[in-house]
Amino acid sequence: MNIFGIGTLEIVFVLIIGILVLGPDGMIESGRKLGKFMRSIVHSAWWQNIRKGVSEIQHLPQRLMREAELEELNELRELTKNSFPSIGSKDLISSSSWGGNLTPKSKSVEQSPKVSEQQINEEKKPEEPEE
Repeated sequence: MNIFGIGTLEIVFVLIIGILVLGPDGMIESGRKLGKFMRSIVHSAWWQNIRKGVSEIQHLPQRLMREAELEELNELRELTKNSFPSIGSKDLISSSSWGGNLTPKSKSVEQSPKVSEQQINEEKKPEEPEE
C-alpha cells in the first residue's frame, strides 16, 4: 500500500513515534485538530477555486480540439458557399439526411457498372502453378 508516496511501514513508524512523543491522549487530540484543519481547508473558497482551476486545465485539450473542429467546419461552410454559388445559402451539412452510417448503400441494377463476359471469365480462371 502506498499513500502519497509513503509506504505502510513508514506510516506505522510515524504513528509509533507520535504515540511515544504525544502519548495516547495527545494523539487523539492531535488527530481531531488535524481533521478539523483538513475539513476547513477542503470546504474553503480557496480550495474550491483550486479544484475548479485543476478541472479546467484537465479539460482544456478536449475543449481546444472541439473549438478547432468547429472553426474548421465553419471555414469549410464558407468555402463551399463561395465556391459553389448554385448551392446558395443552404447549409447542406446540417440539413443532410446522413445518419452517420459508414456502410455504403446497395446499388440498384441500373447503377451498377457493366462487366463484360471476358472480365468475368478472367476472374474465374484458376492460376496455373509454375513448374
